[in-house]
Amino acid sequence: MRSVVGAVVAVALLAAGCGSSPAPGPKPAPPLPTTTTVAPAPAAPVEAPAPAPAATTTTTTRAPQPLVPPVAKPTITTAKPAPASVYYANCAAAKAAGAAPLHRGDPGYRSGLDRDGDGVACE
Repeated sequence: MRSVVGAVVAVALLAAGCGSSPAPGPKPAPPLPTTTTVAPAPAAPVEAPAPAPAATTTTTTRAPQPLVPPVAKPTITTAKPAPASVYYANCAAAKAAGAAPLHRGDPGYRSGLDRDGDGVACE
């Protein structure tokens, strides 16, 4: 079978014109000069600019101060104090002076003018 395949190939080659000189035809064009084009390097990816830092706020705190209670204002009395040496000889004198009735602690009060001892003289 080999010989048959070889014979068929030989006949096919002869029929195609192999082995014979090529027929004259147009001349092939001379090769064009080659140029090498270098592509630019890919640009680095453009990053968005970093956002500007936020305004810095400085907070200063003071150490806690000790609590100082408010100072009470002195009370101002508008009434004139009675003289320390007020003496009424009797309830009629106290009433004439406009001081009756006299209460315990009032200037001019004394137990001799308080008949019932309830703390109110010249009632």
